[in-house]
Amino acid sequence: MMQQYLAIKAGYPHTLVFYRMGDFYELFFGDAEKAARLLDITLTQRGQSAGEPVVMAGVPFHSIDNYLARLIKLGESAAICEQVGDVATAKGPVERKVVRVVTPGTLTDSELLSDKTEAVLMAVHPGARTGVGLAWMSVTQGIVFLAQCASDELADWIPRIAPGELLYSAEVTPAFEKNVQALAAQPLASGQRTVAVLRPAWAFDGALGERKLLEQLGAASLAAWDAQGLSDAHAAAAALLDYAEHTQGRALSHVKSLRVARSDELIDLPITTRRNLELTHTLRGETSPTLFSLLDVCQTGMGSRALRSWLLEPKRDRSEARARLDAIGLLRGGLGQTLRSALKGASDVERITARTALRQVRPRELVGLGQTLGRAQQLAQGLQHGLPAGGPALLLQIAADLTPPAGCAELLLAALLPEPAALVRDGGVINHGFDADLDELRSIQTNCDGFLIDLETRERARTGIANLRVQFNKVHGFYIEVTQGQIDKVPDDYRRRQTLKNAERFITPELKAFEDKALSAQERALAREKWLFEHLLDELQAYIDPLTRLARALAALDALCALAERSLTLNWSAPQFVAEPCIEIRGGRHPVVEARLNETTGGSFIANDTVMGPKQRMQVITGPNMGGKSTYMRQVAVIVLLASMGSYVPATACRLGPIDAIHTRIGAADDLANAQSTFMVEMTEAAQILNAATPQSLVLMDEIGRGTSTFDGLALAGGIAAHLHDKARAFTLFATHYFELTEFPAGHHAAVNVHVSAVEGGGKSGIVFLHQIEPGPASRSYGIQVARLAGVPAAVVQHARHALAALESQSEQSRSQVDLFAPPPPSAEPETHPLLAALRGIDPDALSPREALDQLYQLKKLSLQP
Repeated sequence: MMQQYLAIKAGYPHTLVFYRMGDFYELFFGDAEKAARLLDITLTQRGQSAGEPVVMAGVPFHSIDNYLARLIKLGESAAICEQVGDVATAKGPVERKVVRVVTPGTLTDSELLSDKTEAVLMAVHPGARTGVGLAWMSVTQGIVFLAQCASDELADWIPRIAPGELLYSAEVTPAFEKNVQALAAQPLASGQRTVAVLRPAWAFDGALGERKLLEQLGAASLAAWDAQGLSDAHAAAAALLDYAEHTQGRALSHVKSLRVARSDELIDLPITTRRNLELTHTLRGETSPTLFSLLDVCQTGMGSRALRSWLLEPKRDRSEARARLDAIGLLRGGLGQTLRSALKGASDVERITARTALRQVRPRELVGLGQTLGRAQQLAQGLQHGLPAGGPALLLQIAADLTPPAGCAELLLAALLPEPAALVRDGGVINHGFDADLDELRSIQTNCDGFLIDLETRERARTGIANLRVQFNKVHGFYIEVTQGQIDKVPDDYRRRQTLKNAERFITPELKAFEDKALSAQERALAREKWLFEHLLDELQAYIDPLTRLARALAALDALCALAERSLTLNWSAPQFVAEPCIEIRGGRHPVVEARLNETTGGSFIANDTVMGPKQRMQVITGPNMGGKSTYMRQVAVIVLLASMGSYVPATACRLGPIDAIHTRIGAADDLANAQSTFMVEMTEAAQILNAATPQSLVLMDEIGRGTSTFDGLALAGGIAAHLHDKARAFTLFATHYFELTEFPAGHHAAVNVHVSAVEGGGKSGIVFLHQIEPGPASRSYGIQVARLAGVPAAVVQHARHALAALESQSEQSRSQVDLFAPPPPSAEPETHPLLAALRGIDPDALSPREALDQLYQLKKLSLQP
């Protein structure tokens, strides 16, 4: 057995091998030690190998998914080794082999993968010059994506695709390998990290990749997909498909689609933008409240995944967005609610189809598929009847694709029990009447209970033993049980099978003959069920392509219905796309903040207008902290993004011109692991924006330059604003506390001042935030009032007031520097007794016993003064 294990392990040297032994999956040697550390399971020893104890650890087979899920989260992979030989005919160890490899980038199991996210596998291959070939896919989705980019653009592609695994060649330059590993180590917007996987150089072969793609597509040329000249991407695709086939243990028959992604097709959403706008995860890494969690009221997992993809991958071309808006406009009526009700409870056809193609599907998933096909037929008919003549083309296409393939639902209904067992190995999967041989074998088992009752009645009458029982268990088979007090009545033809404390168990020739027949029938019935299920999977392969189309139609319909529901419930309106450059928003609101306000306080969100065009490309935004500057900036970006994906928007009206990117520089954070200070991170992100922004970009700059000295920061902020205005000419929202920058619009024609209004009032805070955007610069910062509101000690606030007064009164021509740490001037304080002044300056909680005694002596001394 150990020889068999070591031979299997040699094929998976860097993967944890779960080796099936009875009711457990066992790990040995180094795998056992690693698994014990990661999974907190017990290490044991058994026997010896090369004179050393065999270290082992195991997990029950029925709970393997729980352990696999924990390993996947840690970035580990696992090879599942099952018994494939016949126990009855095996000589020595039963034949075993690895049936699949579970890795972070190739997950298909619903138990291991969230129904709202995809596990993505990606491969990268450097070209002869400075280009890089990319290929990626989700195994459950069945679409291969290709792209080629410059090496310095790789840092933008990887975070956007967010792969679970990143494959790269064993023969690359040290610089490229270091770059790939560094990019894989960077946390994604979800907080997860990509696992970098080293693959042999021969796997990255351009000619092999092209042949593999042609085989998958069943085509003679890649010209139809405009992918014939991407040799570096073909090389990456070769490694991608080889690795996916290796992990799944078979060919990927469901992968029939190819798409070429180009950097100029999508609106650029850098990882900083995704993080700062909290699209799918909050700044703390939580999945709610985010824009996606607000939008996602989908009824199915595949609908949620489609919606997520639309949100994160909006296209610059507006044709898809317009088609979705037309569809949403129609679904806002009663039709949308009817379709949502019909979608509720539908199975994840996309993943079930992929698992069927990979022969990993479970019986209950197929039952769910059969039920959902019937539901899809009703949806198709309801959609066709509900659409007016010449209705939205997108909905017409969805209705056509929703028609189930003929015979598929009928086959599933006939073949499977309505409530089958979870696993085929447990039996109880194939429907009654589907197979005559199976029904005959089952009838033997069904008649078993009647035979045992009849035998028990006859034996009690024959022997006179009133409490005699005929029973069965899996360990000892059939037996007749007699208590110890009745042993003297046992007939001569009884043969002892087992002795218990208070009873004896016997077997008779008649019962033994029936046992052989019944147990044989049970084993043969289980084997027959397994064979029939495999034959069913064979028949289902012919339906993979139409089922894939149906799954995508269901997902799109679910996502559109969700957006229609959101637009009604949240009072959103349809955006208008125009050719001229502009961002015009009337009554704009931040959807997530508004929803939280409604949930927590019941308050209303203060809506604001945003008008930007060729003659007004930059807003210099001033006003107090907590006044709403960042919320206003983010809401503009969110509204632009929602419109670009084809959704209604939280505004009374929206006109939007062409947009190619949304860039954000918001918040303060360091990257100490990479030796970058807060200011260095700020400047790095600013540099990326300045180098990438175009006249069609939306740029959010919040408090740039605050990480260094006042003069340095002011100079940098002014230079950055000038570049965005003069060179990039991007649509820019530029929030700042440098009041000197309010002079910027005077010398720059396309910039204007706006401010967030606030007024000083009574009460504890001393300030009231109005959250209203008004023209002109702010009159003051209100920073000290905000500090007071935050709970800064009163003494500190008072000290700051005096320092602020001194700074404001200082002449602009004065070269003297006000000492910010000097005590307030005597004239500023009302005259009080020195004893009271000393008392105010004491912090009892900060004093040691010795210091407290000294302070007491000092107070006594001051008390003697007149």
